[in-house]
Amino acid sequence: MQFTVTWARYSQQWQRLEFAASGERNGARFTVVTHVKCREPKTAENTHLVAMMRIIEVFKLPSASGR
Repeated sequence: MQFTVTWARYSQQWQRLEFAASGERNGARFTVVTHVKCREPKTAENTHLVAMMRIIEVFKLPSASGR
């Protein structure tokens, strides 16, 4: 899986990172817009790691088609 975080914003009040990421997985393009509760990522690498963990969780969820 390859992806790029295209937009990210951290809310100190809610301790939540909101982000958008686009990439490719198994030959299919995807865009994910979601949020995750975490401590403030201080660097771009930390933001990427937090996003990667959340994207993996999203892909583990069953889809509407059941696959």
